[in-house]
Amino acid sequence: MKKIMRTFGIALFTALFALALSQVSAWAQTTRLSPGDQKIVQALFEAQSKSKSGAQPLTRDQIAAMKSSQGWGEAFKDMKSKGLLPQKNLGQVVSEFEKKHPEMAKVDPKTGKTDKPDKPEKTDKPEKPAKPDKPGR
Repeated sequence: MKKIMRTFGIALFTALFALALSQVSAWAQTTRLSPGDQKIVQALFEAQSKSKSGAQPLTRDQIAAMKSSQGWGEAFKDMKSKGLLPQKNLGQVVSEFEKKHPEMAKVDPKTGKTDKPDKPEKTDKPEKPAKPDKPGR
């Protein structure tokens, strides 16, 4: 029964993950970003707010292009300076994104793979019976 539930859980998680990434699949194919970079682009895209200075929110493709030319830290600083992001740092942007999308929180940004499922608990082995004393010892 546990094996069936685990298989069902993994299948459900995979389906949710695929659904979350379906929004970004078209642009991800053209920009060739790693899954971790795709997650950061989506987090920055969703975190944008209307700028008081009138700056227009960036598209996913624009954010991805910023990463390739200057890196995520500089891309964040640039968006922040335009008034597009209220967060203090990039980590806060990603953390808020993962709270909204818990299925994305388990993606390793380097490999794009999800965390491995927990290993089943080991059962206690019965104790071995004591060896009988041999006569003459």
